[in-house]
Amino acid sequence: MTDKETLRAQWAAYAADWIDRIRQDRDVSRVALLDDAMLAAVGDVAGKRVIDLGCGEGRFGRMLAGRGAEVLGVDLQPLFIEHATASRVGAEKYLVGDMEELEGIPDEAFDLAVSYLSLVDVPNLAAALAQAARVLRPGGRLVACNLAPMATAGSGWIRNGRGEKLHFELDRYFDEGPREYSFPPSRTRITNFHRTQQTMVRAFAAAGLALEDYAEPRPTPEQCRRWPDIADIARVPLFAIYSLRRHVR
Repeated sequence: MTDKETLRAQWAAYAADWIDRIRQDRDVSRVALLDDAMLAAVGDVAGKRVIDLGCGEGRFGRMLAGRGAEVLGVDLQPLFIEHATASRVGAEKYLVGDMEELEGIPDEAFDLAVSYLSLVDVPNLAAALAQAARVLRPGGRLVACNLAPMATAGSGWIRNGRGEKLHFELDRYFDEGPREYSFPPSRTRITNFHRTQQTMVRAFAAAGLALEDYAEPRPTPEQCRRWPDIADIARVPLFAIYSLRRHVR
């Protein structure tokens, strides 16, 4: 298991690059595909109390606040929280915290929890989901977008002699645990955690979160024409959105 200090150090080293990437809309998967899919999944948030788990630099929290939500964003990286606080669009709040613990956050305080590509960064999935369920009111919802298990187990594209993509290589699917990736432009090494779909679904159930919907966002032909960089997602499901509800006692 990768220790928490290593994860903090990795993201501290990459934080400035990540903030620039987000500020300049260079994360094309989010801009072209996932933002719309996540906003559709959360639905009307006006007047709702929302906790953004692993909020990063606050981008999605700002979207939700702009739609009338009362937002609290939590992230382990202080540089992200500093940027999020300075970039607020309303009364949203951001604090340094661990989504595996959520220390100081009361029980049953939120109508909605969101995790936008943050569960893949969490070493202890069970702890993070237990905390998400704890801070949700009974009947409250968790909407979690994560890298699809196929993507976290994937080894990239197999190409022919002309460099054309033939198929996506999937290997070591059942070997769960940390896997490091290089992130541009600095090639900083970041740890993600691969888990099978079985592990994900059973972890939700164990936390008392009932799966209500499951989506694999896929770009339309028009989106692929407008943003050619996401065309691969029309061939391989790289993302998954889980819509869950906390059991009512």
